[in-house]
Amino acid sequence: MKRITAFLLALTVAAGLVFSFAPGAMAAYMELEDIYTEYGLGQTVTVKGRTDISIVVLYLTDPNGLGRIAMTLSGKELMAGYTFAIGRDWVLGPYTMVVGSGADVVNEYHFDVVQDPVNHNASSGNGNRVVATSISVSPASIEIKAGESATVEVTSAESTVKWETDDGDKISITGGKTATITGKRTGTAKAWAYSGNNYATVTVTVLPADREPVGTVTTPGNDGRQPDKTDEAAENGGSQTLPDAFNDLDGVEWAKESINALAAAGIVNGVGGGAFAPERNVTRAEFVKMAVEAFGFEHSGQALEFTDVDGGEWYADVVAIAAENGIVNGYGDGSFLPGNNISCQDAALILSRVAGMKGINMAAPASLPADDGTSEYAREAVSLLRSNGVISDEMGFEPLEKATRAQSAYMIYQIYALGRKNG
Repeated sequence: MKRITAFLLALTVAAGLVFSFAPGAMAAYMELEDIYTEYGLGQTVTVKGRTDISIVVLYLTDPNGLGRIAMTLSGKELMAGYTFAIGRDWVLGPYTMVVGSGADVVNEYHFDVVQDPVNHNASSGNGNRVVATSISVSPASIEIKAGESATVEVTSAESTVKWETDDGDKISITGGKTATITGKRTGTAKAWAYSGNNYATVTVTVLPADREPVGTVTTPGNDGRQPDKTDEAAENGGSQTLPDAFNDLDGVEWAKESINALAAAGIVNGVGGGAFAPERNVTRAEFVKMAVEAFGFEHSGQALEFTDVDGGEWYADVVAIAAENGIVNGYGDGSFLPGNNISCQDAALILSRVAGMKGINMAAPASLPADDGTSEYAREAVSLLRSNGVISDEMGFEPLEKATRAQSAYMIYQIYALGRKNG
């Protein structure tokens, strides 16, 4: 709070808005209305209240402490209500917003940006989640292949039903009480049917168009599995040439072998239409799923729960397995942030732990390299993977940048290949 207040004071100083009051003078006044404690991606936040201050500052920070909004408002604008939208690409987790002038008048608010948002029109009190009682949808969860459609039925006393989704890239929805949901690319999305002040949720899992769901692939040691093309390629140092599994790999020649091998093993899938989307970012949940399945991790019995991992989500089991085996730790506030895109350095850190847990030997670097922008907590892991060829120059590894699907597949397969060589 002190850091934010200092920033707020700096903004007001820059704007010439520092107020000093003589002894006995009336203090500045500001009273703001409550806001909700939860918002979904794409929803709006309205800041409104009464004040006798001519200019106020609003400052919003995200879960990583980075400023999202820093702006000045007139007192009249504040009293009329200032509305901003939660970006579709914003990080999930807790946000802090302060509104005030200098260090004298500061209002601090905390709210969470969540994947499954509150229907604010159906709320009573400050951010209470309302369970719909006069609307239902059947079925409540569906599985469809990319390019295919399914029909859901809404039961409601209202004549009009509107639909929204948290990921228009994965699914599209048409219709009202009888709605058609079409899969566009693989993954999990949610759809909400709104009727009056109530809503109901459908969870949609979109499967690859060209294959059925695949089971867990076991460890690099094979564990009784029949040898497959992935094993052959790894054992031969990559000499086994596999046909391209996808039609959009020409721009990532360096990753082709890795992507094709992991696709043959069922560890990675396409996004529909024969494409892999190699430059698309990978969420923390998606990366953990690939790592857990590629190396055959199982439940260890040491339960570890995260505050933002719902047991009903597709990734809940693999995240739990990863945590139980010490592959991931989450954040200090107990969250995992499964929907956030993973950084290159965090992907490297997870894979260094995977190698350690699976007894995959890697030669330690003679010394840590000069500062390359890697955060201190990940420097040793990044250096280890780089010195053993898991991170290559051609893959464009930037520690703080988000990892792509191609980079993720490449690093996972290089660890896999190392395990086959020394296993």
